[in-house]
Amino acid sequence: MPYRDLGFNGVPARSSVYIQPTTECLIQITEPPFTVITLNDIEIVHLERVQFGLKNFDMVIVFQDFQRPPVHINTIPVESLDSLKDWLDSIDTPYSEGPLNLNWGTIMKTVTADPHEFFAGGGWSFLAAESDDEGESEEEESAFEVSEEDLASDESSEDESDFDDDASADASEEEMSEDESGEDWDEMEEKAKKRDRESGLDEEESRPKAKGGKPKKR
Repeated sequence: MPYRDLGFNGVPARSSVYIQPTTECLIQITEPPFTVITLNDIEIVHLERVQFGLKNFDMVIVFQDFQRPPVHINTIPVESLDSLKDWLDSIDTPYSEGPLNLNWGTIMKTVTADPHEFFAGGGWSFLAAESDDEGESEEEESAFEVSEEDLASDESSEDESDFDDDASADASEEEMSEDESGEDWDEMEEKAKKRDRESGLDEEESRPKAKGGKPKKR
């Protein structure tokens, strides 16, 4: 009997179907081609495209018989990720996860070419290392972004300080020019008054005088 509560949607072939675990197998018997995977035949399960922001992920099932090609179940909703991990833990099946789709044809050729050398070199640990490297690179990027923000804030404060200095210098120059212009204006006004007085005297001297030596009245 299948455990319907542990089931999830995925695409093992042409379309999305409901896939269900049973005591001994993982099955899809909704539409052909049917899928029946014996749990004891599984070597490891790798979950691909597991990263923040994506709505779906893929599952790759690698068999203990390395000559048998891995089975891909694609486009599993991310809401099923935690329950799928819990189910794999409950049946003692090792699994790993990563943000990318891997080239399993090349990986399986490497494994089948020399399985002893493959496991001596760490075996499937490279799948977990890929996920760890991705996390480290994200932390480094976020740290770098923080330092950029600090740098930007320092530069902006320096720019503001330069602007304040320039503004105060301009204000001082304007005040000095206003003072100087005020002094020049007073002097010019005095000179203008003086010219007016002198021109008034010149006018009186240049007017024709009437008999008796007095100037004519207008």
